Amino acid sequence: MTELRDDQPAVRLPAALVDRFRPAIPDLATRVTERVQHDVPDYSGPATGRRHRLISMAVSAAIHHFLKLAQGQSPSGQPVDDLFRRMGYGQASEGRDLAPLRSALRVATRECWAEMRRLTSRESLSAADLGQLGDLLFDYVDHLGQQVAAGYARAERTLGHDVGQARARLLDRLLAGAGAAEVTAAADAADWPVPAELVVMSVSFHRELPPVDLPDGVLVRDEESPAAVVCDAAEADGVARRLHASAPGLRVALSWPVPVDEAAAAHRWSIRALELVDRGVIAPDPVVSCRDHATQLWLHAEPEVRRALCQDLLQPLLAETPNSREILSETLLAWLESRDSAPAIAARLDVHPQTVRYRWKRINELFGESLHDPEFVVQVTMLLKASVPLWKAGDQSDFERFRATRRR
Repeated sequence: MTELRDDQPAVRLPAALVDRFRPAIPDLATRVTERVQHDVPDYSGPATGRRHRLISMAVSAAIHHFLKLAQGQSPSGQPVDDLFRRMGYGQASEGRDLAPLRSALRVATRECWAEMRRLTSRESLSAADLGQLGDLLFDYVDHLGQQVAAGYARAERTLGHDVGQARARLLDRLLAGAGAAEVTAAADAADWPVPAELVVMSVSFHRELPPVDLPDGVLVRDEESPAAVVCDAAEADGVARRLHASAPGLRVALSWPVPVDEAAAAHRWSIRALELVDRGVIAPDPVVSCRDHATQLWLHAEPEVRRALCQDLLQPLLAETPNSREILSETLLAWLESRDSAPAIAARLDVHPQTVRYRWKRINELFGESLHDPEFVVQVTMLLKASVPLWKAGDQSDFERFRATRRR
């Protein structure tokens, strides 16, 4: 555990100055407590509540200890250290991460630094004194942060004596996007070697996920469908095959390899892949690789934007009859993707070249000069790549929205 250095730059504030400042400590502690409860939602609560009292007690104890250090004294910081370690321990015991406590320390530091500047101005201390006080303050806050982390790690070890529970907490941290320090601490408690890259899978199933013989390092959360599975990227293909073979009807969507700090994003991609299978955008293969469908995952990342652009750019198509809309959108997308001749596009669509020419004439009537605008062409290409699979799968929401707008 890192301790405060013995050679801390001692400002040695005069005892008389500290004595004049002591009556202001309750007001400063109150301001810090109120600011923490206002700025950190996890710690909000009434001024008469237990949480308010606990925060105020911790702040007051830390301020008193800091002032003694600023006088050049070397009092034992054990009681304050114990208090902040207990705070970290309690955070882990409640199943929370350290983000709220770290935010609270930052808020408290800003408030105390502002008070320190006012003290320096009021008592005509030098800029050098202020600089030394600042160094001491920031080192002291770092030290308190280390005590919080130590208490948190101890709780992880104590509560994590059951490796299964510890790994469940680790998986929760990974999928919640926890920082590297928290993931490392949770991985240590779970005896889980952190891989250079990992893969996140989402597994859809009925009723319950059947037992699967998986490598020891695979993390699984299967309380509900889709289950979340995390493994070393080197093992991903084998894990996916075992999951698929474990029971009929399972579908596995796996992300591409990512570093540990991108596990939450990879989880979103794999869930989105399953959703796009359900909507008919992605083929219903038993094992769906996000890498093979990266463009569709990207295009459907913001469905509200796609819907809005559809209403804005594709109005001429939306106004067509259903049959005309289908064949014209398919033909336009084929041309945008290939820029081939009418015979080549006809072969791609399995129609006569003259049919393609007729359709192209109608497309030009609908969109005119816009087809020569590079920005329009890029936008419509991506928009049709996202929308045409939905329309073919029977999604009528774009057309229903268009008709509702026209009736207003």
